This record gives sequence, structure tokens and C-alpha cells, in this order.
Amino acid sequence: MTTVAAAVLKNEQGEILICQRGAGGSCAYLWEFPGGKLEPGETLEQCAVRECREELNVDIAVKGVLSESVYEYPERKIQFTFFSSEIKQGNPLLKVHSAIKWVKPAELKQYPFCPADQELVESLSQNSE
Repeated sequence: MTTVAAAVLKNEQGEILICQRGAGGSCAYLWEFPGGKLEPGETLEQCAVRECREELNVDIAVKGVLSESVYEYPERKIQFTFFSSEIKQGNPLLKVHSAIKWVKPAELKQYPFCPADQELVESLSQNSE
């Protein structure tokens, strides 16, 4: 099983940062929350911080676990941990994704997300203020 940590980044306006995957691989052109695979010797929190630095060139503060799930894609099973987070330093840069966007929680369902993120998208959009 692959272990993945992702950050649900909120700004001061309560918007959430979403990232669109590029061509190729699973979930091509679908939206996701920034994150990636856990590397040996790191905690899930450290993984989320590292991935945001690598993918978006930002330093984040991890506030706590927002959601955990297991999703089985045809080629592999993935265990996800999503962290409530905020940017401490930097402005998100487009490095590995084809697009990045700040959206209101109520708008999340307007974007086609990776299947593993659907449950969290539903929850975030329903609990929007």
C-alpha cells in the first residue's frame, strides 16, 4: 500500500488551494490537493510540508488531520491523510501542476477531482460557511 499525505491549504478568505494534474499518469487533468508519497524516515506531517515546498514553492504550517481514507485504484491501493494547513511563507508557484486555483469551499464540486479526493471534496463543500 502507498501512503500519501496532502495539505488542504486555506487562505485568510477561507478559500482552498486546488491543483490540476498535468497529462499522463493516473488522474490526468483532474484536480487534487497538493501532496505526495511518504518517503522513508519522514512523518506524514513532514511529507505534506516537503511536498508543498517541492510542488508549490511554499512553506506551510500543518494544523491537524482533517481526514483519512483508503482508496483502491486499479493499479494500487493508497492510504491518504489530509491535513488542515496554511501557508506560512511564499506564494504558490506553478511548478508541477497544469493549474492552481484558490476556490471557495462551496465551489469545489464544480471541479473534477481525483476519485480518492471526492469524499473530502463533498465534506468540505457541505461544511462551507
